[in-house]
Amino acid sequence: MIEFKWDHLQLCSADAEATAAWFARCLNAEVVRRPGRVDLRIGSINLFITSLANAQSGRSAHGERRQGIDHFGVVVDDLDAAFAHLSRCDAEIVEAIKQVRPGVRACFVRSPGDILVEILERRPAEMTFT
Repeated sequence: MIEFKWDHLQLCSADAEATAAWFARCLNAEVVRRPGRVDLRIGSINLFITSLANAQSGRSAHGERRQGIDHFGVVVDDLDAAFAHLSRCDAEIVEAIKQVRPGVRACFVRSPGDILVEILERRPAEMTFT
């Protein structure tokens, strides 16, 4: 059987530099410069940013979901501390911290380039599986 492994997620932004700076400042991403583009690393996640002049927002006027990638998620040990950090970074808070299900809390933020990111905290001892 063929094994597929994670490699990267390609992002598009009208201002790749602003998007990269936001990820570095707000999500502690490592910025990796390559000829003609900006790449990021968050843990083992590789993000490649393509600069698109005149890019249009993927959001609809009423904020409803569209087909395609809706968001990606990263996990932290302390969501309250992460949320405070994101607030200090002036991150656009889309959804404040909420309990998703037992043992899982999350919030959503949006970066420049209209990229939606879910920040999760998982506490396996509190999770229930039924």
